[in-house]
Amino acid sequence: MTETGDVAVRVSPEGRVVIPAAVRASLDIQPGDRLRLSVQDGEVRLVPARALIQAIWANNTGGDAGDAVGDVRTSRSEDRARVDLKWDRVEAAVQANERDDDEIAHDLLNALGLAP
Repeated sequence: MTETGDVAVRVSPEGRVVIPAAVRASLDIQPGDRLRLSVQDGEVRLVPARALIQAIWANNTGGDAGDAVGDVRTSRSEDRARVDLKWDRVEAAVQANERDDDEIAHDLLNALGLAP
């Protein structure tokens, strides 16, 4: 990006401002591009949407923010492993306590004091 320095512009009676060609070239602003205007400390900041998208992309694909995609994949893998271990424990408990329906019914009736 080429620095253009301060550029003076005039506000039209309709409230419009023309972005000078040097500024458009510096920011690579094309006709139809979206821009974000923000007011901070009494100054207006103009940011092309493309720059915002690039910043978001950089934050989510590495750099200072780390490897977000890798972190998500690792977290999902760890979650799957925990779920698999849980179901392995359930399966083992079921297999260790294999009784037929009659034995289960008899034990329930005994627990309720209704054994025949």
